[in-house]
Amino acid sequence: MDALLFVPVRADDSGGAPAVVRTARTGAGQERVGLAFTGEERLHAALGPTQRWIRLSRPALLALLRPLGIEDVRTDPLYVGPQMPQMPELPESTALDLREAGPVLAGARRHAQWLPDEVW
Repeated sequence: MDALLFVPVRADDSGGAPAVVRTARTGAGQERVGLAFTGEERLHAALGPTQRWIRLSRPALLALLRPLGIEDVRTDPLYVGPQMPQMPELPESTALDLREAGPVLAGARRHAQWLPDEVW
């Protein structure tokens, strides 16, 4: 049996179904995909600490998504959100003292991998 995944959902405000599975797009105008995570901490790192979830197997998630024309599920995406803006290149003659600008957060460069899909 497939392991149960953490699948992001949103609550249905109409009082009908308790949750609706969230989907995303791989880029602007691209195909929709399902989202799943192997751990609650990974889901919250990608979608925020208030994101609701349910546990589903991959085959069960695909069975829910196929009537919507979605054939692919992405597991553990690093970032879910709008495309990150490109930073303009600074001329080489511009000298910056980063210590004067305040704290600098260092780490791996993040790229948007998924766009939230508001069509359920």
